[in-house]
Amino acid sequence: MLTLIRNTNTTLCAGCPDTVVITMPDLSPYRAGDVMTCSSDGYPAPTYEWKVDGVVDSTTSTQALQEGVHGYECIATVTDGLTCSWADSRTETAYGK
Repeated sequence: MLTLIRNTNTTLCAGCPDTVVITMPDLSPYRAGDVMTCSSDGYPAPTYEWKVDGVVDSTTSTQALQEGVHGYECIATVTDGLTCSWADSRTETAYGK
């Protein structure tokens, strides 16, 4: 957490994400279309970007699993006077529905 106090009237707080967590669906084996969720502790609330096999696929906190074996990366970014990011990744297999 970075805190800058300029005077008693102005305070700037920005917190880079310390953690990024990918939460998987409850049921396994996973199916194409099942949804993963990304969360982070950054402040202010971070924006999210999902990459599937290195290609941007989503800019929300959720990502649908694609059929087959794929690498998924969630990147949380906080921008408030400075920009910082943190990421988590995993490889998952999803079967056709």
